[in-house]
Amino acid sequence: MVQEAISSADLRTIERNLDVLAQRIGNVDVQVNQVDNNVTSVQQEVADLQNEFRQFVQQQTLNNNLSIAETRIVKIRQEIEKNFGHYDEIRRTTLGILQANDLAIVRKETIASASESMMLSAPGYWLAPCLVALSAWINDDAELANRALDEALVRDGEKTALLFALICRRANRKQASLQWTAYYLQSQNETALDRNAIVIIDAFANGLLGVDSEGIVSKTLETWLQHLSNRPNFTQQQEKQWGQALALYRPNTLNSDYPMLKAYSTDWSTLEDTLKGAYLHRRILSYFENIFNQPVSTDSVKQQLDQVLLSLVSKFDNEELKLKKQEKLNQLIIDFDGDKKRAQQNMIVEKNAYDEKRDFSQLLTDAALMNGASEGSISTQKFAIALSKDWIKDGYQDLVASNRAAVPDQISFEVEGYQGSSENGDNELASIEQFQTNVENNKEERLKELVEHKVGIYGGIALAVLGIMFLFAGDIFTGLLSFIAGAVWAYGTNSKNSSIRQRRKDLVAQYDKTKQDGTNIIRQIMAEIVDYRDEFELVDAESTKVVTFLDELTPNQYIRSLKETSRHINVGSAS
Repeated sequence: MVQEAISSADLRTIERNLDVLAQRIGNVDVQVNQVDNNVTSVQQEVADLQNEFRQFVQQQTLNNNLSIAETRIVKIRQEIEKNFGHYDEIRRTTLGILQANDLAIVRKETIASASESMMLSAPGYWLAPCLVALSAWINDDAELANRALDEALVRDGEKTALLFALICRRANRKQASLQWTAYYLQSQNETALDRNAIVIIDAFANGLLGVDSEGIVSKTLETWLQHLSNRPNFTQQQEKQWGQALALYRPNTLNSDYPMLKAYSTDWSTLEDTLKGAYLHRRILSYFENIFNQPVSTDSVKQQLDQVLLSLVSKFDNEELKLKKQEKLNQLIIDFDGDKKRAQQNMIVEKNAYDEKRDFSQLLTDAALMNGASEGSISTQKFAIALSKDWIKDGYQDLVASNRAAVPDQISFEVEGYQGSSENGDNELASIEQFQTNVENNKEERLKELVEHKVGIYGGIALAVLGIMFLFAGDIFTGLLSFIAGAVWAYGTNSKNSSIRQRRKDLVAQYDKTKQDGTNIIRQIMAEIVDYRDEFELVDAESTKVVTFLDELTPNQYIRSLKETSRHINVGSAS
């Protein structure tokens, strides 16, 4: 009877349904795994999107800065033209008179007429009465020349004296040039020197402004440097100033490549920055050698003096400096493709070159670096560097020490959650062992989460057996229900366990691959640490070449007409 009942229930249909049910349970497991993968993929896409958005915002900021700078520089130049355009007309006229007098192709009456009309168009501008005085001098009108000179000296004594000192030198009137030069130097203050003072000092040093100039220059230099050295923190300020100036020669990129450190080291930014700081030495040495390897001749100084003369009658004046600073800053922003921060950093170093007045030490720095509005030449550069060499060396050595101190003692890295570090790569085996142990621990923790469930199998079998017992007892409904429920429970649990076993197998394979890949990465990291230390040590050692180069500079080599220069310069530069 029981057998007939079981036969009539057609257990084959039940078995097919159980197969279908198990398959669907397996599909659910697959879909859960797919969801996990999709979540991981979405997270990566979000991270990539954030990075792209950040780069977009950065580029947009640069573009906006560039656009604003281009608009501003046009407005600034328009304002310069509006407010100081008549200055340019006087400058051009003065330059034309100088050239016309050399060529003797313009009538004196024409020169006089042009000069007087310029005087009327620019009340208060120092160059206008100078123009009249120059015209009167050409026309041998001493009375008018003296009156015009008196007015010019009232308007701007320094520039007037400098202008006529250079004009007289150009005309080979040495005695008059000396008198004007003495007037110019006596009007100077070592804390507020005219931008062209260093050029005049250089001309004195080369004997171009008269044979009796050395007493004036040596006494002036000694007085200026002594006064400056007595100021509190003077030496420290010079060292800091030179350190900031030399730091700008740090390269923006590296030729060497450290992909593993870049990808896995948390110290990469510092490592890259300090290695660039080490390559600074090579660039600074090349910079100085390029200057001092160029031949020295008085011809270049003569040309330089003529350039100063031309600059006095063609370049901007103090009233225009504010607008010129703004123009320079916006031009730097344009030059650096909208990088306002970099432009401002360059302006910090150059800004003093645009000051109307500067102290003697700043004048030397500007001439040595050819900064901003400094009217220097190679000859002036050599002279200024020789005078400033002790400040340069001290500022440079501070820069070297600061860069060395920034190099991490231990270079940290992170590989697959393992955080390690190394000083010079000699702990490679220990790091690999720690990494592998860390991977094994992580694997065991993950495997603990994937445990097979035996209760469902045993419980399902027991329930199915109980159902069979009910069937034999004649309770067909209860027997079938218990048997089906038990079979489903046991079969489903077994399917889940099968999936878990596969996942455990995949997990083990994954961690084994992680262990292998991570081990290779750590080996490469250690190799790059060794290479980095070697490269840094090699290029950093070149700093001694810079110090040796500076030590070998002898200031009196570049001050040929001053017999007691060595004593005077050494006192000032060592202060």
